[in-house]
Amino acid sequence: MPDRGLSLSEECFLEHVAGPEFQAGAASGWWGVEPDTSVEWPYVVLWIAAPSRPNRPDRYHFRFHLQDFPTKGPTSMLWDPALKTKLAAEKRPKGTGDVAIVFRTDWKDGEALYAPWDRVAYDDHGDWPPKHASRAWKSTRTIVHYLRLTKELLDSTDYHGA
Repeated sequence: MPDRGLSLSEECFLEHVAGPEFQAGAASGWWGVEPDTSVEWPYVVLWIAAPSRPNRPDRYHFRFHLQDFPTKGPTSMLWDPALKTKLAAEKRPKGTGDVAIVFRTDWKDGEALYAPWDRVAYDDHGDWPPKHASRAWKSTRTIVHYLRLTKELLDSTDYHGA
């Protein structure tokens, strides 16, 4: 079968990660692309740094689903790169406030973040776009929007570790 090249969604994603916002965050150690040959487009694994504290991971991995990106927003699940599966509930970020809400495991079996910047949650809550306009996904945003908002949670005092 002939090589069809990259899809428009993959081209957009690659432009986003090559862009200055993503690269500045990567250079600061805030996030990055996790090379994983077992994951194929429209999936990609990215990591987001967590505060360095005793007995807490220094980063979390997320397996993103990017079909029709950026027209449709990204969705992601916490990922165990060693086991190549969804991160076990006991290893997920724990905390109070928004951390407890966004990283909950009792919604969609933990296969998406419960946040207005996540496609699955956004699509399930018709009242979210007007309520969360500054955080909700828009096709004009880049993947950095998702990463930045998720990193802010991990950097907050609501985050207590895994």
